[in-house]
Amino acid sequence: MKHIYYLVQEGGKPVRAEEGQEITIGRAFDNAIYLDDASVSRHHAVIKWKKGMMYLTDLGSTNGTCINGEKISSGYYYELNFSDEIRIGNVALKVADEAAVISNNFSGSGAPAQTVVMGAHKIEAIDRIDFESDNPS
Repeated sequence: MKHIYYLVQEGGKPVRAEEGQEITIGRAFDNAIYLDDASVSRHHAVIKWKKGMMYLTDLGSTNGTCINGEKISSGYYYELNFSDEIRIGNVALKVADEAAVISNNFSGSGAPAQTVVMGAHKIEAIDRIDFESDNPS
């Protein structure tokens, strides 16, 4: 069973982040998540998956990236969990589970079925994860 998260920008459409996807975030049109804001670098951050967990790293952006108000260091990978807030420059994204996205966007019998529910974990910085194999380096 694949793990699924959603990245939600206030007033924006939730972006589904499914295990195995690499999700680039930035101001350039070639990013998976395009953020039209001057505080966002063209290629600001990237999300990658490893063993069912989602990790975020800053790509050396000008205005930095924060998780839950804490600025992260470029080149390190930080585990993302449900309810985390990611700040890309001045733009906030919330990590949500499928149940939260469904309840905020659908009502009653029109809601689709849920897929996965996972627990939250503490944010940790991990230096250099090998995303091509099953062995972290």
